Amino acid sequence: MKESSINSRSLYFNFYSGVSGDMLIASLIDLGVDPIVLKKILFKIDKKITFEIKKVKRGVNQCTLIKPIFPNGLNKNFNWSEIKAFGKLIKSENYVFKNFIETVELLESSEKEVHNDSNTEPHELGNFDTVFDIVCFYKCIEYLNVENLYYSGIPLNQGEIHIDHGSVSSVAPVSLNLIKKMRVNIYNSKKNPNFEMSTPTGITLLKNFNHSGSISGFIKKIGYGAGTKDFKDSSNSISVSSIESNNYEKLKVIETNVDDMSPEYIPFIIEKILELGVKDVWAQNIIMKKGRPAIKISVLSSNELISEVVDILKKETSTFGVRISTVERQAFDRKIEQVSTKYGEIKLKIKFDSGNIIGAYPEYEDCKNLSKVHNIPLKVIFDEALAQFNKLPR
Repeated sequence: MKESSINSRSLYFNFYSGVSGDMLIASLIDLGVDPIVLKKILFKIDKKITFEIKKVKRGVNQCTLIKPIFPNGLNKNFNWSEIKAFGKLIKSENYVFKNFIETVELLESSEKEVHNDSNTEPHELGNFDTVFDIVCFYKCIEYLNVENLYYSGIPLNQGEIHIDHGSVSSVAPVSLNLIKKMRVNIYNSKKNPNFEMSTPTGITLLKNFNHSGSISGFIKKIGYGAGTKDFKDSSNSISVSSIESNNYEKLKVIETNVDDMSPEYIPFIIEKILELGVKDVWAQNIIMKKGRPAIKISVLSSNELISEVVDILKKETSTFGVRISTVERQAFDRKIEQVSTKYGEIKLKIKFDSGNIIGAYPEYEDCKNLSKVHNIPLKVIFDEALAQFNKLPR
């Protein structure tokens, strides 16, 4: 597998012409994602799925354009259950599968809310483009090992478009509902009237983006993704910049000590907090006053998640309070790479220094699962993953 040259932990997207799934994917390929990575995961759904990539000009920008190509069996509309069933074909891709299901469910709930009908089917969203966009976008993010996603806000343009239900505003009702539900930042635009600049799928893919935080640093690399339509007077494209931080990341540590609760609850609490999207959670055995043994639970989190973390600690533990402090963290350059072994596919976390690999660490969950499947020691799986990684060309 070709290595990514992007080791940045933050990406900033400028949606000056709106947002759609194909533009997001194209911009990330332009930034440095290896297209082979996308083809490998798409082959798990259907080996006849492919795509064309070419360079085009949008305004003055040289952009990447991606054009999906589907076999005849996929050139039709699917219902919500059928769309979710495609996710089962990539269940081994944990990160992509999890986000695929969450994104489809967000689209489904928004569509049903707009029509006030729990039986509403996806209409335009039912074509296979929706599956393609979601799967490829999250595979791109996983490949680049991105931790922080930022964006400029999306434009709300004027005019009308025609969909299956008839004429609607250029920002379709489902899109508006998603913008409201997700609290997406918007701004008024007079560009490209009577054209759908932002699609429901494109908007839904912003679910993991930082909608309120700010970013500072240096731009390492820029990618441009083109929309299909080429306007005479405007650039139908988006840009994405990989950002190298110029300082340490400021985070919060939320801590509490518990000495009167069964330790059996701790793994569940840690798992529940991790599901919020915090940076890390850990527990330590400590000795409190009067020699009482206790457990200290610590959470490393961004500002945005503090209230949710505190709420879980309040409800799930016996504590009567928490401590919150500010820390600075420097994350070293890293990325995720996958190797094929005789036991199965295993992801490794690769550590870099000035672009040089200085460490490789197999992902525990992948190794644990394969150890159970083949009934062999965990260490054998770890050693095999490292051996195959060391054979890869550099």
